[in-house]
Parts: sequence; structure tokens; C-alpha cells
Amino acid sequence: MSILTEEHLRVMQRNGFDALLPGIESWYELGNKSRTSRTVGEEKVARISEHVNMMLRYVPYVQTNFVLGLDSDAGDEPFELTKRFVDLSPAAFPGYSLLSAFGEAAPLNLEYQRAGRVLPFPFHFLNNHLAMNIRPRNYEWVEFYDKIIDLTAYTFSKRAIYRRFVAASTPSAKWMNFMRAVSSEGYGRLRFFRQVRRSLVEDTGFRKYFEGESRQLPPFYSNIIRKDLGYWWQWLPEGAIEHDPNAYLHKHHSQQVNRGQ
Repeated sequence: MSILTEEHLRVMQRNGFDALLPGIESWYELGNKSRTSRTVGEEKVARISEHVNMMLRYVPYVQTNFVLGLDSDAGDEPFELTKRFVDLSPAAFPGYSLLSAFGEAAPLNLEYQRAGRVLPFPFHFLNNHLAMNIRPRNYEWVEFYDKIIDLTAYTFSKRAIYRRFVAASTPSAKWMNFMRAVSSEGYGRLRFFRQVRRSLVEDTGFRKYFEGESRQLPPFYSNIIRKDLGYWWQWLPEGAIEHDPNAYLHKHHSQQVNRGQ
């Protein structure tokens, strides 16, 4: 969002930009993208909401992206602040991603691996919402999914969907917001999160996998891969859905040894 100044937005409007997908990520960190790295909580919500509402005056469709489960998050506050944003910027479509470590994508992943927090979820699920392959720092799993479910239900409640529909400035934006809310991105994810939460409570093997106590992928997930691949499932070689979640750390250690460090 740091480059989405009003001057730049005017240029985008003149050049026919129809949609923007800025990253907000969190109310507490990763603030460089929103130029508010020194402000937190309510103050950041107010500033970001004002900025997003200004963006919507020039570009008809804005999706705001958040990352859930960051180490800076604790308790109810980050989720309640996001609800507040939903209320203050009703025309924006919130996109929620679960914190995930993508191999060597970020040096921070080394810290997650050193702490033994990275789980061996198959790559099939590392799309930011089907699975979170990092154990949360400040939440138990059931508590975390309770908060995700509550936020998702709030974001895609009938009231929120209606306000988003009314606030959108063009017919296409209204239609897209509505269809995304009532399909896989809204109602669909809410159903999925509830299934995961139920399995965490009722299935011991499922919970052990999430806690890092087992490397046996729960049938709940292997069945999803089987269904998605259909006919092609039979051609997967042995071990294709397995990988070393700490490969980046092992590679890093090997490089240090080779350099004599």
C-alpha cells in the first residue's frame, strides 16, 4: 500500500485499472507495505481503513489481504481489529491467509524450522487456506481455529455481505463480492475450517499431526488429494506427498559447514 498514493491512484484510474489486491498482513508487523510500521492496533485500523476507502474512489475493486497466525498475534485483539476494519471499509473484500512457510522463500523460515514448528503438510495444501504448516506461537490449535471461524463467519455474515454489496461502486464489483462470499472463498472456507476444528477435537491422530507428534498424514487430507487428482492419483510415485519440512535448515547447515563456519 505504500506506493498506492492518491497521485498514483489517479494515474491507475486514467489507465483503466479495475482491481487492486494490497497486502495489510497484520495490525502489528509487516507494516512496511502499509507505511504504518510504527503504529499498531486501533490507530492502524483507522489509517488503513481511510486509505482503502480512498483507493476505492479511484479503483472499483479492492481485496485487502491479511495473514492470520503471525507470532505477533495473541488473544482476541488481532481478530477483533480485523472485524473493525470490515465494518469501516465495507466495500473492500478481505482475503485471509494462514501463515505458511514456503521453503526458502524467507529467512524467517529458518527460525521456524530451528524451533521445530514447521509441519510436513504436502505441497498440495500450501495455498494459504487449506493448511497452516507452522504451529502457532501464541494459540492452541482449537483456540486458533475458533478465532478463524468467528472472524470468517463475521466477514461473510448476511449483514456484511449486504453492506459489501451496497458499498461497491459498480455492478461487476457488487456481483464479484457476492459470488465470492457465498461460494468457496466465503461459505466454503467456513465449512472447511469447521471440519478441521471438529477433527482436531475428535481425531487423536489428526491432532498429533498438527502438534508435530506424528508424520502420518491424516486421511482427511490424503482423501482431498485423492479427490482432487481423480484418475491421476494412481500415477503418483511412492513418497510423492511427503517431504522434509526442515530441508531449508539442513541445507543452511551444510552450507555453513562447507564455508568452515
